[in-house]
Amino acid sequence: MSARRRSGPTPASGSVRNRPAREPTRSPPARTAQGSTATRISWSYLHKSPPLCASMMAGESSISKASADVTPFDPLRGPTPAGTAIPRVIDRPGHDFWVFGYGSLIWNPGFDAVESRAVWLHGYHRRFCVRSVVYRGTPADPGLVMGLRPGGQVAGVAHRVRATDADAVLTYLEDRELRHEGYLPRWLKLHPTGDDGHSGGDVIEALTFVVPNGSHSLVELSDEAIAGVLARCSGENGSNADYLFNLNAGLRAVGIDPGQLVALERRVRKLMASG
Repeated sequence: MSARRRSGPTPASGSVRNRPAREPTRSPPARTAQGSTATRISWSYLHKSPPLCASMMAGESSISKASADVTPFDPLRGPTPAGTAIPRVIDRPGHDFWVFGYGSLIWNPGFDAVESRAVWLHGYHRRFCVRSVVYRGTPADPGLVMGLRPGGQVAGVAHRVRATDADAVLTYLEDRELRHEGYLPRWLKLHPTGDDGHSGGDVIEALTFVVPNGSHSLVELSDEAIAGVLARCSGENGSNADYLFNLNAGLRAVGIDPGQLVALERRVRKLMASG
């Protein structure tokens, strides 16, 4: 596929290197024999259903097929029951799989990857639109973390997980992304970057954590309100401001321009300095 010049952040091609220091987070469970973990995983079946944002915000009816090609799993409802885990690619047992990071999974995946690539996701953009009541806030004063919203494109990092690590990594991601922050697992098609920093090469299908419309965790705030939350809130993993600062540093470390997040960081730092 010929590369087409796009506006927005430009990620570097190839493997990710020199990632900034990881922030504190829960450790993944110790790996046991292949195909098992301390808590047995029950996989849900794959099925076709509307894309992430098929029911759009008022005034928007749908995303074009060219903008978003999504094959979601059976949605999980409410808290994840003990003894279950996020689904996996059940038609390719014993194969490696990919995880897409567009927020904290960029600088702090929490697991060892065989390789990491800068990639584009078309049809969505990242935004601070997910309430965090554990990692970056509390139930009384929720923080904000990244989610995907319809339209545009977003540059991020795809991490390849060894098949032998699948159970341990998926159990870890279940606890980190689903149990506390309200995300759902989806398989989204990513486009690796070419030598010019734009889309090129074979498409990667990667496990991606999203918050669909209608979720209790989804919020839509102005940029000014977002800055106020980030400057004020803290949770188990530290301040909400550090989430933003680490994200910008992580993006730069892999050759991605943070774009509008630079202005947001300036605003947050100014609010913090003013007390």
